[in-house]
Amino acid sequence: MTNGFKNLKAVTDFVDSRVLELDDDVRAVGWGSQESQELRFDYLIKDFNLNSKTILDVGCGLGDFLHYLKKSDIKDYQYIGLDISKNMIESCRERHLQDNVQFYQGTIFEYDFETIDVAILSGALSYKYKEATSAAKATLEKMFQLSLEGVALNFLSTTADYELEKNQHYDPAIILTWALNLSKKVSLYHDYPLYEFTIMLKK
Repeated sequence: MTNGFKNLKAVTDFVDSRVLELDDDVRAVGWGSQESQELRFDYLIKDFNLNSKTILDVGCGLGDFLHYLKKSDIKDYQYIGLDISKNMIESCRERHLQDNVQFYQGTIFEYDFETIDVAILSGALSYKYKEATSAAKATLEKMFQLSLEGVALNFLSTTADYELEKNQHYDPAIILTWALNLSKKVSLYHDYPLYEFTIMLKK
């Protein structure tokens, strides 16, 4: 694989094992609770109107963002979930059978999605491995390239009080620089009670 994805097997093996161990528990995708996960989703969509839009969920995990959409007032959307984990995608396809939903296994560089209005990513860049930083930058760039309206991603922050060995943390200033090289319409939120930040880029 290219674009910083040479050593993804360790990431894929870790995620696949979490699904087998925890099934549809939010901890399978690395979140501590349903409440913290939904707070992340609130920030990811706060600058976008997703009604009647096609949404690409990069690193979709078990499709929890789809559950969030169903509980919201968002209407008439098309949802595309993408994940590197075979176990995750198989689980998603069993659980979510709606006509407006599709799931794909692989990285964002393996598919040429058409008519993506908004691309989002929550937590999928948090696993530490050799090329994690270069993969994150390439993923941000590819998401922005594919989207018609913009993208939203969250990252673990280097301002956290502590870092677990398995987690990849990012300097908000560096991510902001990446974003501003792609768009002048950038918002960064570092004001919510989690050890992370959310960044949004618009076309």
